[in-house]
Amino acid sequence: MVILFKGTDKAKNYAPQALSLCAGLAATKYLKKTLVLQLTTKYPVEKYLIGKRVGEQSIDDNKYIFEDTGMDSLTRRAGVKSFTNSHFANAVVPAVSSDNLFDILKVSKKVEADVEREIIQEPESVGAIIKSAERIYDNIFILCDGKADKVVEAVLPYVNKTVTCISQGKKEEITAPGAANNYFLVTNYDYKSQFSARHMQKLYGAKKMYIMPYNVDFKDYYTNENMIQFILSNTEPEKSDYSYHLITEMSKLTRVLIGDEEDDDDEFRFNSKTFSRLMQEPKILSGGNAKIEVTEKKFLRPSKTLVHVSVNEEFPEEPESDTATTLDPKQLKKLKAEKKKEERRLKKEEAKKIREEKKAEKARIKEQKKTGKETKEETTTPMFGRGLARKEA
Repeated sequence: MVILFKGTDKAKNYAPQALSLCAGLAATKYLKKTLVLQLTTKYPVEKYLIGKRVGEQSIDDNKYIFEDTGMDSLTRRAGVKSFTNSHFANAVVPAVSSDNLFDILKVSKKVEADVEREIIQEPESVGAIIKSAERIYDNIFILCDGKADKVVEAVLPYVNKTVTCISQGKKEEITAPGAANNYFLVTNYDYKSQFSARHMQKLYGAKKMYIMPYNVDFKDYYTNENMIQFILSNTEPEKSDYSYHLITEMSKLTRVLIGDEEDDDDEFRFNSKTFSRLMQEPKILSGGNAKIEVTEKKFLRPSKTLVHVSVNEEFPEEPESDTATTLDPKQLKKLKAEKKKEERRLKKEEAKKIREEKKAEKARIKEQKKTGKETKEETTTPMFGRGLARKEA
């Protein structure tokens, strides 16, 4: 599968980072042999992915200018119409230790204008590289400059799918053409923005809008030119991890691009204002009440919302059993009368019990008052008795 990433006429919109993350997930998470190929010198992917490692292991470029690696190594072999595994083994830089699992064709050392001119004039040279790579790798990710529409147009016959990276906000002009299978990706997506995925989908008239949520850890890793470490550490993040939303959303896009899994059933993501979901095909529910638990994805703090779905379905009628017997109306009336009689009896017993408890409580209180009065009279001596006792003495 050949996949091309590009930006818009305004900016690249983090297309190199998005390509690097998708390619890394395809290789490390889904174990697909992946090659990264760059047709622009402005945004070298290997710098974001393994720049730190390459910088520590390489020699000063000012002393050793010639390098028989990357795009230059293959394009300078003009007479070669088909490249073998050995050609790529000598030209690529492996991002991981496994053979052909995740390889990068280093960006050309030429000037950007020369690279564009060569591709436009001789697209067959790039086409030969892509066709040869398809025999070795499962997926080939190509990075192009969205502003170089002629370069994109030249390589488009060799591409199966395109991804256009857009910013979250107002619509941007897109001159560079896309393949029949063209996807839109909103980079640095913020869940709190009023420009939601649904809004961006309507703005660009897209069937589905994919998102790359903003993640400061991800930003730190590609700023430090060590994105491969972030990918290897977050292939299967837990729901409580900070990187969970980023990896989950980008995994959805990666699966669609590499053909590993069909697109998700959800036509759009749920949010606080959109709880409805249309069902195109008839469904049969086995339970009485249906509940769908939807996770509303907000920035750094997901909240859960219960959505009650009412489905108008016609369930198949069960065949009537021959052994079924109907209840006699007289007998049914008798049963109802007996039930009511039993209910009245229970109510009477309960009322009688309550009355007896109240009566016993009153008698107990009255007895306590009476006992207390007699005790007081016995312990009290009259005042005139005390006076007589003093006089006699």
